[in-house]
Amino acid sequence: MSSSLRKVSLLIIAIIVVPVLIFSVFEIGNYRQNEKVIQDIYKNQLDAILFSINQYSDDIISNFASRIENSTNNFKPDSGNVLSKIINEMPALICVVQFDNKQEKLSTIPGSFNSNSLNNEMETYLANNSKTIKQLQTYMANGYRKIEPIGNTSKNTQWIVYLTHSNEKEVINILVIDPEKFISQVLDPKIQEIAKGKFDIAAYRSGEDLPFYTAMKKSSSRRITDREPFWLFTNYLMGIELKDITIADLTKERVKRNLIIIGLMDIILLSGAWIIFRNVKKQVELSQLKNDFVSNVSHEIRTPLALITMYIETLEMGRVKNAGKIKEYYTIILNETTRLSGIVNRILNFSQIDGNKRKYFLNETNLNEVVENAALTFRYSIETKGFDYSFEPDKDLPQVMTDREAVTDAFVNLVDNAMKYSPSNKEIQVRTGRDDRYVYIEVEDHGLGISEKNQKYIFDKFYRVTETNLANKVKGSGLGLAIVKHIVDAHNGKINVKSAPGSGSLFRLSFPIKQNNQL
Repeated sequence: MSSSLRKVSLLIIAIIVVPVLIFSVFEIGNYRQNEKVIQDIYKNQLDAILFSINQYSDDIISNFASRIENSTNNFKPDSGNVLSKIINEMPALICVVQFDNKQEKLSTIPGSFNSNSLNNEMETYLANNSKTIKQLQTYMANGYRKIEPIGNTSKNTQWIVYLTHSNEKEVINILVIDPEKFISQVLDPKIQEIAKGKFDIAAYRSGEDLPFYTAMKKSSSRRITDREPFWLFTNYLMGIELKDITIADLTKERVKRNLIIIGLMDIILLSGAWIIFRNVKKQVELSQLKNDFVSNVSHEIRTPLALITMYIETLEMGRVKNAGKIKEYYTIILNETTRLSGIVNRILNFSQIDGNKRKYFLNETNLNEVVENAALTFRYSIETKGFDYSFEPDKDLPQVMTDREAVTDAFVNLVDNAMKYSPSNKEIQVRTGRDDRYVYIEVEDHGLGISEKNQKYIFDKFYRVTETNLANKVKGSGLGLAIVKHIVDAHNGKINVKSAPGSGSLFRLSFPIKQNNQL
């Protein structure tokens, strides 16, 4: 049996378990790879949005620079007012300071905003960053105006330098901008157009976790981790994430959901494999039990047949002349025939029980009479095997509705087991009594006993205790207790067992006092 189960186990593992595990590992790897691709796609999309906003802010400043240059070159008496008007169109622009190519100050627009400290600071910057100015001049000579953000000491303003031509003279322009106003007022329409309620775009000061501007127009404590610097503002960052959920959370959620689905599929498939294995195991065990049953029954039948044949041949040949001896032989033949009949009847009874064909006819029965009459059938076996049999009846036992023949079968089976499994202490006590709503028969022996782990299986068909090779030492069919259990259940009764290895066993068959149904 173990060899067959091993083959079945290997087959199930090869056909179901291994493919399930390979599929799970492969799918998990694919999911992780796919989620990384999705995460990269989202990241690239967000980077493209940030690029678009930066490009838009650069275009605004470039357009502003072109307008100032056109206004300066198209000289009119009120050109100063025109420049002031252009500057006023951008609320974030504080002023424009212009220098010639010798880095000497030309003008400040608007004129009302004139700060000596600011002018000195700008002159110092230009003197210290001549290389940057030369790069801008190179770009300008090639027909490209480059806008360059430059560092400054003020925390609330940003300087942006670019070159223009005024009357064929090179002019260095420095824009003084309020970055926070520029982002929240000038860039806001573009950011809202891009966000469209799907993204949360926010602006941060460097070193701060909370934004000073957000496209959602609501205060939020959520910290956006994906940030990029503004091109034109050196101390400011721009962050973007999906609304209500981060990309990392979205990826984790998808991975978690997919892993749960794979896990459920694995559980279902592996559970199916386990159910198949368990059913196959039961069938293999049942097949083995049936083979053992056939072998044991064959042996049980062969023994009485051999004895009957031997004694009949002896009598037929006239070898025994003593009348007492002849009578003894006839008695043995009768007992062995009765024993053989019991084995056959037990098999037939089980066949009827297994096919749900056995019928029970209930009549008023006194269990004391059942025990006394049944004792006559196994008295010879008890005497020849040297057992001490005692019966303690309850004299006030009420009548119960039972099938007398069926109860007799159950009782005889218990006594037969008591004799089989009591090799040394050959003592059997039988008692009747009343307990609450039940009348009971007890059969107690002092034999080998049954371990607790085997007690829950002893009423299964074909089951035989295998501890210490007991099943091979004691011959039997494994049907006796299964028949007893079915008979008791058919009477709506109970069967209880008290046993321990080496301490014998006590079986109690309990039948309800009131039972008026015919089964």
